[in-house]
Amino acid sequence: MRKPSLRAPSRSTLSKLLRSHLCKDCLAATTRRSFSTPSTSPINPPSPPPTGFARLTNRALILVHGRDAAHYLQGLTTSNIKDYTYDLLEGRYTAFLNAQGRILYDVFIYPIDHALGFGGEYIESVTYDEPGFMIDVDKRHAETLRSHLKRYKLRAKIGIRVAEPDEYHVYATWDDNPPIHPPNKAAPPTQNFGCIDTRAPGMGKRILSFADFSKLLHGEQSSAETYDVRRILKGVPEGADEIIPGEALPQESNIDYMSGVDFRKGCYVGQELTIRTHHTGVVRKRILPVQLYGPDEEQPPDVLRYDPKTSVIPPSQPQNIARVNTKGRSAGKFLRGVGNIGLALCRLETMTDVRVAEGGQGQWSAEHEFKMAWQVEGEEGSGEAGEEKEVKIKAFVPEWHRNRPSVRDMHRQQQDG
Repeated sequence: MRKPSLRAPSRSTLSKLLRSHLCKDCLAATTRRSFSTPSTSPINPPSPPPTGFARLTNRALILVHGRDAAHYLQGLTTSNIKDYTYDLLEGRYTAFLNAQGRILYDVFIYPIDHALGFGGEYIESVTYDEPGFMIDVDKRHAETLRSHLKRYKLRAKIGIRVAEPDEYHVYATWDDNPPIHPPNKAAPPTQNFGCIDTRAPGMGKRILSFADFSKLLHGEQSSAETYDVRRILKGVPEGADEIIPGEALPQESNIDYMSGVDFRKGCYVGQELTIRTHHTGVVRKRILPVQLYGPDEEQPPDVLRYDPKTSVIPPSQPQNIARVNTKGRSAGKFLRGVGNIGLALCRLETMTDVRVAEGGQGQWSAEHEFKMAWQVEGEEGSGEAGEEKEVKIKAFVPEWHRNRPSVRDMHRQQQDG
């Protein structure tokens, strides 16, 4: 007769046994661990330097070239492509929407005045002297955006291709110090081009180069992760993790605040809902920067501050935000974080002092606190599968949000203009 195995049960097996024999309240008290004190500390990127640059290896480029390129992209994007001039820094931020007005891709588009380096998918009608565009997009969605573009191509005289990974380099540059030296400038258009990043004050520039451009840029070289920290602190979402494809709305994702929507241009895919929301002037949720802090901390932070030495590990998946000690609908959704900061889609009148409608009374109070709670799935930070995590969260409204004119003021300016 075979002897039974005396091998000790695994931690996952013990966790299942524990769950089957304890009541809900005892289980929560046993398994919940303080979010701010995990067994190991995460490795976070350093704080961004005041003057620096980073090569954005998480971005890819799509080239669209041909005599119909401007007209073709005009009907697919939220900005006015026909206003572009083929200047060194004429690139712009914009977005592609689906027919329901939801964001598919947030991108930068840079005009190019010839087919230099285009290659690949040529057609007979495309010549070297015809203008085109380069589209800077989240690397993970380059092929799906290419398929989206080809879907609407029909008889347009254009060529479309995704650039090879090492064919171009995408850089972000910034300088928060007073101008005591010449600003970063790109080389002639035949070699490099880019744009001023208008999404938020002080975001700097975007530069595209055919080769390694780092030796010609001023400041400290940083990683793409450090650049993300700087971007999150300014409240600027970017890419599919923060602007969820097929779900996010332009106004909720601040595309309108970030100069990505031209409300005067003609028809484009998804325009109807975007224009209707703009004219009603009611946007109840927006993506805001948030700070995470421990569930045992009594006082929330007064200012948004990144701590690279924090032991806080943000959730790896979007999580609902709820008010502490209160049941009801979600106050928002946490999207993505780095260390103790992140971006979240927040109900403005619940999580901030912003009033959506004139004379309206929100639910917000300075005494209210908010939290996230979730179960670890698989390997997430230092937690075991099934372990419960909890953290408090506070939203901050950037000054560049508060200083914008109201929708009514913008309408009056348009009428006066």
